[in-house]
Amino acid sequence: MNRPVVRVLAIVSACHPIPCLVVSLFAGMFGYGSGLPLDRCLWIFLAVLCHQFSVGFSNDWLDFEKDLAAKRIDKPPVNGLVKPSLLKALAITSAFIAIALSWGLGLGATSLMILMLIVGWGYNLGMKSNWSSVVPYAIGFGAVPVFVGMAAPEPFLVPAWTSLVAALLGVSAHFANVLPDMIADKLNGVNALPHILGQRVSALVIACSALLATVIVVTQSTNLNSGLAITGLALVIPLVLLASILSLKQKPPRIVFPLLMLTALVNVVLLMFGAERI
Repeated sequence: MNRPVVRVLAIVSACHPIPCLVVSLFAGMFGYGSGLPLDRCLWIFLAVLCHQFSVGFSNDWLDFEKDLAAKRIDKPPVNGLVKPSLLKALAITSAFIAIALSWGLGLGATSLMILMLIVGWGYNLGMKSNWSSVVPYAIGFGAVPVFVGMAAPEPFLVPAWTSLVAALLGVSAHFANVLPDMIADKLNGVNALPHILGQRVSALVIACSALLATVIVVTQSTNLNSGLAITGLALVIPLVLLASILSLKQKPPRIVFPLLMLTALVNVVLLMFGAERI
């Protein structure tokens, strides 16, 4: 594989593409399920995608020194494929594009976008290293449905339970994302909430938050087909159980996070079909 292609792939890796796409799809699909025009849903998708790019790129840029000390050669800045200065530029540029796109969706959407950027960057700038690490995930994910409502041609307030579901998915994603790096993190002085609670409690949090999110969706979505609700539960339960079991291994594998992202995607589909149409 030639060098330019490798560098492009490294840049894509540095933005953390899986969570970027899952969260952005959540926003776009929830908008579509709520009855927003398709072009508006695409606009929302792109705005949230740029937000996710900004948070993802800033994470690898701000963590460069720590990742270097921990010899995280899986990180593009550490293995030399991407310069930290480039990630900094991409993170800042993506933030401005996200805000510009949101401005076209209205003042309410712009305000929510700025909030989401603040909590995302707040996590990367230090909150990830202490007990408050879960707060940006809960607020950032929970704000996505509200952002969609504010981005509608005629802004509306989404039901509170949709934000609760999104927040719970954010909590489970945070705990699953931290687990594989617990040992390396502690060596670098990182002591986030999952580290404080320990591996067993973290595994329990992953299971409860992810499963509770689905239960809330299937019980509160008045427009959700019962067959689809049962199918969703049937898919989520084994995924959550597998993620929880793997979380208890001495060195949890990185597949735990993709499993939780897949669980989140199932919930996104359920939310899309169960959303109250405007």
